[in-house]
Amino acid sequence: MSVTRRLMKLPLSIALFLLFTLPFSYAEDSTASAEPERWFQVEVLIFKNPPIDTDNPELWPVFADIQQPSAFIELEVLSDVPTDSVDEIDLIDLIEDTPADAIIDLNEPVAVERLASFMALTEAEQQLLGARNKIARDSRYEILFHQAWNQPVPGRDQVIPIRIDGGERFGRQFELQGYITLYVERYLHLSTDLHLIDYIESTDPFNLVESSDGSGPVINSLAGIPLVSADLLPNGQAGNESGQFFISVRDVQLSENRRMRSKEIHYLDNPEFGLLILITPIKIQ
Repeated sequence: MSVTRRLMKLPLSIALFLLFTLPFSYAEDSTASAEPERWFQVEVLIFKNPPIDTDNPELWPVFADIQQPSAFIELEVLSDVPTDSVDEIDLIDLIEDTPADAIIDLNEPVAVERLASFMALTEAEQQLLGARNKIARDSRYEILFHQAWNQPVPGRDQVIPIRIDGGERFGRQFELQGYITLYVERYLHLSTDLHLIDYIESTDPFNLVESSDGSGPVINSLAGIPLVSADLLPNGQAGNESGQFFISVRDVQLSENRRMRSKEIHYLDNPEFGLLILITPIKIQ
């Protein structure tokens, strides 16, 4: 799908902002190579799209089926990153309160010793704040995840997925769950396996049936899920907290494998949620 057609899904103000102030591209990055220890700043913004007024022809699975890798990386977050819009005054205060030597200048070479991999950066270092604020001001959208971090990007054989959790929490389960991977195979590549999961709540997980008014889904079988230990399941199918049980009833997946071009914003989406990603090279001394 073309960039123009994708932008048409967004409100005019957001589309114009992204089109004329941020350089979108789905093109290949011929400058990317398989050189080891190439460092990049990666920023990911994920948001829920407005509800669809007409019937959606796409049918989504009932149960979340997240393929769990044998190993994965979790971002180190020192504090919760706010998901609402940021006032300019608040951002100025944040920049002033951030030590100058803690912020990496992407236009200048930096010693690799100063780079901490997979640690969430401050808002002062994020480059998609403008896009996030544009989206957050439209009440039809909902920010699910927004983080930036530095990392080396390995070859395909050495890549380890990065865990993504966001949105509301249902017990120990998140509304948004899954993994992204970044690797170099002549070009930069991004793979996503992200799931936006709808849950229903029940105090009796062994008797989940359709509500009396017919509005709820029919769930008479949980496909052998041992609900007593469901909170330990990593696949997003179920969770519990304080006697409340949450069972997935719809799993919307965003599964993509896309070539990336550095220093340009890329947009991936399905009818339910979208993702913006910006990958910026870091010059190493």
